[in-house]
Amino acid sequence: MFILTPYIFFSGRCEQALDFYCQCFDGHVLTKRYFHEAPQLIKGVNPNWIMHAELVTQHMKLMLSDGIATQELKDNQIALSVVMDDIDRQLVLFEQLAEQGKVMMPLEDTFWGTRCGKVEDQFGVRWIINCEVC
Repeated sequence: MFILTPYIFFSGRCEQALDFYCQCFDGHVLTKRYFHEAPQLIKGVNPNWIMHAELVTQHMKLMLSDGIATQELKDNQIALSVVMDDIDRQLVLFEQLAEQGKVMMPLEDTFWGTRCGKVEDQFGVRWIINCEVC
C-alpha cells in the first residue's frame, strides 16, 4: 500500500503559505519542523526556514517546505511524495523512477523514522519516496 501526497516548495515563504492554506481550506497544521531542528547541519538552507510541514483538512493533505536550495526550485515547485509500508517495493519503485532520471537523494534511513529518497524522473517530475522503518 502507498499514499500519494502533493509536496509543495516555497523558497522562504512556506510559513506564509501554510497559514494561507490553513485559512483557505479550514485546515490545521499536523507537523511543522524547521531546518535548525535537524540533528545535522544541512548546507544551503536558512536554519529558520521550514524543512517539513503537513497540513490536513477534512478532504486532503498537503506537505510543504521551503526547500533546500533556491536553484532546486527554479523550474519546479512541486514534488510528489509517496509514503509506503513495504521496503522492498520502495527500492523497486525508486530504481524504476531513477531510470533515465537523476537521483537527488539516495535512499537512506532518516532521523524522522523513515527510509527516504528523492529522485527526478526522466520527465522532470520530482518524487520523494518514504517508507516506515520497523
